Amino acid sequence: MKRRAFLSAGAAGALAASLTGCSSGRKFAVKEKFSDLAFDKIVPKPQGTMPYGVLGKTGIKVPKFGFGSHVRTDVLPYTKEREAMIREGHEYGITFFDVYDKEQNCFQYEPMGRYLKPVINDVTISISFLPYDNRSVEQQFERDLKAFGRDYIDLVRIHSYSSKSKDWAQWEQLFKWKEQGKIRAVGIPIHGVEELTEPIATYPLDYVIFPYNFYHNWAWLSYEQSRTTTKDFDSLGKQLKAKNIGIIAMKPFASEWLITPMMELGDKVDRTGQVNVAIAALKYVLNSDLKPDIVIGGMYYPFHVRENVQTVFNPKMTLEETDVLMKIRDRARIVAENHLPDHYRFLQNWAPDHHDNRDLLQMV
Repeated sequence: MKRRAFLSAGAAGALAASLTGCSSGRKFAVKEKFSDLAFDKIVPKPQGTMPYGVLGKTGIKVPKFGFGSHVRTDVLPYTKEREAMIREGHEYGITFFDVYDKEQNCFQYEPMGRYLKPVINDVTISISFLPYDNRSVEQQFERDLKAFGRDYIDLVRIHSYSSKSKDWAQWEQLFKWKEQGKIRAVGIPIHGVEELTEPIATYPLDYVIFPYNFYHNWAWLSYEQSRTTTKDFDSLGKQLKAKNIGIIAMKPFASEWLITPMMELGDKVDRTGQVNVAIAALKYVLNSDLKPDIVIGGMYYPFHVRENVQTVFNPKMTLEETDVLMKIRDRARIVAENHLPDHYRFLQNWAPDHHDNRDLLQMV
């Protein structure tokens, strides 16, 4: 297969250098704090129209907001409720479904295949490819196709790329399947910018998926960073868009580990008593300079679907929302250190040492 270089190592290296020192490496006792089960909470049905766009150069039409893959284990038994959420989301224009399988042993391919069966030809399926149970890559992909009742999958990415592992054989196979029409787009998830340099210089990647929220992001430069960064620096988003590589933003709520404590913090600093931190966090991503092709977020309860869709329909931020997010930023590092488990500790590398809040102020 022909290999092409899309981003220069120098530009990516400058991006990585700008993050040095962001993670303290210290260990903290994690205080797990998730929201209580809330299947009975009712919010009004959203009113509006879902905006759509195209994912990079793929030609694949995507809604501005998609159904995220993560699911908490304590909601797994509520299969009827989850199916209803997925069907309702589709009615509101959510046609993009990103699905993990083995993550946290939730095994969601077959359930999601059943839930989506009536509309399977009208939706975009995105999966994280991970052979397990001693399957070969071929056996795993055949199983994936069967789970969704299709002869192709729209978006496929290696489950978790690491420059140390270099799963080149799997990469080669994904692109072979793309040439055969079994995959429409091949992408990569990144947990750190250094993971992007080699694959994007080696393969014609169609999209990149990475965390982005009001606290964890490097797509803009703080004042302190801009004074010390080279003049030819381009943010991650600008680099990807310059090459027509699709951008999928994940973790718009800073992860399920942080959204509840951040919402509690928001209640303490909100002078109006009217700000919903989760809604404000999603508005931040939708209005950001990143301009992602699609934002995906995990949803556990029916009201999550309605609130998120309504936010996408009406994304304009208020002064009160920006004020609360700025105040949370001032205290968010302590919150994150107290609540992020080891496998999510990488998110701290996405938080600039100094937020100057110009990004928030320009949104209203």
